[in-house]
Amino acid sequence: MYRINVGGKVFSCGENMDLLKAAKSQHVKIPYGCANGGCGMCKVKIKEGEYKIGLCSKGVLTDEERQNGYVLACKTYPLSHLVAELIEF
Repeated sequence: MYRINVGGKVFSCGENMDLLKAAKSQHVKIPYGCANGGCGMCKVKIKEGEYKIGLCSKGVLTDEERQNGYVLACKTYPLSHLVAELIEF
């Protein structure tokens, strides 16, 4: 299990669970709409750590954003401890 810090709120997440599901299961609120990679509401910026990203819409997460550390919490799986910040809409 890895320690995930999103906007100062800390929860645990394993490699086989996405960040959004792990946060919800531990009562940590990350905004979301569809929870399926299509709406972009759960977008966060990873500041520290390693992760992998599942399939999600390029309309809500561009290649440039991906290169700059932005991810969708519903499609991101930790490979280490992570520090991230919430994105304000």
